[in-house]
Amino acid sequence: MEFSLAEITPDKVVALQDELLKLPQADIVTEHTFLPDVYERKITIPPWVVLTGAAHKTPYRVRLESGTIAVNTNDGVKTLTGPCEFEAEAGMQRAGRVFEDEVVWVDVYPNPDNLTDLAVLENLLYVVPDIGLTDSRNDAQKAIVDYGAFLHQLGMSADEVQSIVQIESDLMDMPEGHFVELRQSPVHGQGMFVTKAYAAGDFICPGRLNGKRTPAGRFINHSPFSNVKPVEIDGDIYAVATRTIPAGAELLVDYRASMRVNFGLVLEGELP
Repeated sequence: MEFSLAEITPDKVVALQDELLKLPQADIVTEHTFLPDVYERKITIPPWVVLTGAAHKTPYRVRLESGTIAVNTNDGVKTLTGPCEFEAEAGMQRAGRVFEDEVVWVDVYPNPDNLTDLAVLENLLYVVPDIGLTDSRNDAQKAIVDYGAFLHQLGMSADEVQSIVQIESDLMDMPEGHFVELRQSPVHGQGMFVTKAYAAGDFICPGRLNGKRTPAGRFINHSPFSNVKPVEIDGDIYAVATRTIPAGAELLVDYRASMRVNFGLVLEGELP
């Protein structure tokens, strides 16, 4: 995607945000400070990072403590070098590009009720996207973001992958004797859940037998916090626990591992 800070518009910020979610996420450190009647949200951004923020619901003050960043403002795109401060209006969603030194950027908000619940504050201050804010995403939201990065590595769209997954000619029922079931997943659609606890190293269920996919082979969702790995034995593939899995938990696999075991395709970032 071509992107120029010189001609930034709200639509382009959203488009850039969507593209960035397909890439490995930058290691941005967030710190929260609660002062009397004031909430401060500090982020430390590594050099050369391109990023977007959430749209703001309220006016606030920006304190750029150090570093240089090109960022959109109400007066157009400006290159700012810290230390400096400026007032920011509600409604702005920013995109920025850091230069050779890390940037320390602080948003300062009035907090007359002295709230400390971050979820409450975030909903008051920001238009929070479905995938959450970077530093407060839950595991399901992080799985969705990492799935986008996986698709980017694979060079396929979500629709293209779904069209392949939904092919029914190679499906089979789950053989009896396996303690798994389908349920609605917080990650995506339906997922595969265990009905008993498993220990690391336990074989849970087959994902592929004699060239046919079981429901596990179709419905186990992706996550960067996987609890199973695919293991191939004599051409069949099984889901094997990588850590303790309590009864009722969803089975999650790193799809990069699945691509390696199923197709010999090695993708960067596969979990050990």
